[in-house]
Amino acid sequence: MTTQPSARTVVSWYGLQGEIMVENDLWHLVRVNGLPLPHPPLMNLMLRRGLPVDDRLQFSFLHEFGHLQTLPLALVQVLALVWLALRPNPGGPSPLRRLLLAALAHTAFWEMASESYVMAAARPAYQRAYRRTPNLAGRAAFWGAMASLLSLSTWALGRRRRR
Repeated sequence: MTTQPSARTVVSWYGLQGEIMVENDLWHLVRVNGLPLPHPPLMNLMLRRGLPVDDRLQFSFLHEFGHLQTLPLALVQVLALVWLALRPNPGGPSPLRRLLLAALAHTAFWEMASESYVMAAARPAYQRAYRRTPNLAGRAAFWGAMASLLSLSTWALGRRRRR
């Protein structure tokens, strides 16, 4: 039985309130303290391909909630990346390029953290759904792309030019 999308109010483990609406495969809306953050569900499209509608919508909702739940960890990580990006690096990439690398690494990290939250929060249902509909290509593309993006961006940020 497919449920109609409706906004659900959520509260993270550290007290941040939000509202999440997973409308369909084309758009999601997350509102945090009244600030709307509409966005296309690119990661969810890749990960949920072929799943039954109810599973797809529930896992997509949990993925969005996972962003709120993992926000403190993501903030620590982005602060470390910004510090790495802004430290002096003579002969290295420009500060703007280093900030772009930090943004890429952060995005990849936060997407992986959010999907890890889904896997933990819905463990039996997640395993059952992906056993029935493996979607190996989508999951491999997601985890491979995000791990590569995180690793390569962080490596590029941390390397020093030889003099």
